[in-house]
Amino acid sequence: MDINTRLRESIKEKGNQLIPSTELKVKVISNLNNPRNGKPKNKLIKVVIFAALLIPTSAFSYQAYLADGLYGSFENLKKHIASATMDSYFLLNAKLMQAKGDLGESGYKEFKKELSIVTNAKLNYGDKYGNIDYDKLPLEKARELENVYLKIQPYFDKLNGLPSSKDVLTSQEYREYIKSLMTYEKIMVQSGINPKKLDTKDIPPYLQEEYQKALNFMRYVDKKQEQE
Repeated sequence: MDINTRLRESIKEKGNQLIPSTELKVKVISNLNNPRNGKPKNKLIKVVIFAALLIPTSAFSYQAYLADGLYGSFENLKKHIASATMDSYFLLNAKLMQAKGDLGESGYKEFKKELSIVTNAKLNYGDKYGNIDYDKLPLEKARELENVYLKIQPYFDKLNGLPSSKDVLTSQEYREYIKSLMTYEKIMVQSGINPKKLDTKDIPPYLQEEYQKALNFMRYVDKKQEQE
């Protein structure tokens, strides 16, 4: 048995002996719903995988990872998305635990069905940060993902402690919001930018206008949700 396997088995054994307290669970979920910090947010990306918070590794047993149901394993995710970290994997797992509790059995089943389409697309088409350039996708696939985002965004809003963007916007505004999120994501890819280290100056001049338009609409939606 190699050292990595022995380490994994040791962690699993210790994890099975740990039962996180209610206080710890509440604290973790509270941290996940951290208030807005004024920075532009792509909620699609954030909820799927790329938040920066750290989750104590002792809080979860490896075999209980709901995230494995989406990615197979952290090792498999790492093969496709080089920037993925174990911390972000723990966070994703905690978000899925929250979703399962908040949405109920049927709601979570529907959420996971749509989320699986998103995560598969991230693995197959995403860059090293997991972002997708939708301009380079087959038109049919881009439309499929847009329709999935239209369905799944209210779930993301709920898990982020926000009013449903679908409820606070007109149907036309809501569709524009989803397109803005997708535009924001593709510009990250086309600019070669790490979203966690975004500096507007790094965005090429020819993308600045499109970027600013998407960002302004995202901020508009943020304000609408804050007013609810």
